[in-house]
Amino acid sequence: MLLLQNAAFLGLFRGDSANLKSLQLDKLQPPEDLGKTPTTEDIFAEISKDRMSAARKVLAYVKQNPEPNDFINAARRLVFLKGTNSHDYKFSSAVLEDYHNVSPAWRASFLAASVFNLRGSGDADNSLVKRTRAALGA
Repeated sequence: MLLLQNAAFLGLFRGDSANLKSLQLDKLQPPEDLGKTPTTEDIFAEISKDRMSAARKVLAYVKQNPEPNDFINAARRLVFLKGTNSHDYKFSSAVLEDYHNVSPAWRASFLAASVFNLRGSGDADNSLVKRTRAALGA
């Protein structure tokens, strides 16, 4: 019973943003006016500013990089630098490990959707990173 109740309520937790609630993952498209393939640095900077734009850039990136190991490594690095709670770590771990287990037709969309819960390069470092850097004089 609890499992069914959980499934019934999952749709209520998609966020308050009307933009996100109306998102249809299969209709998300890469930006048309993009002059060049975005870099991982472009994408993670954009995550801190505009997640929808970052998701669209991920689609363009994966189109040119079907094995997005640089993106996955950057996401892992940022979650350790910027993550503030266990959900940051659990979510990113699940998404980044499952990427290769998702059907190839859905991989780009899967990775693009992940940016709504990944950390961006413009986010503040977590307190442990700040304390470690202070202790090392970095």
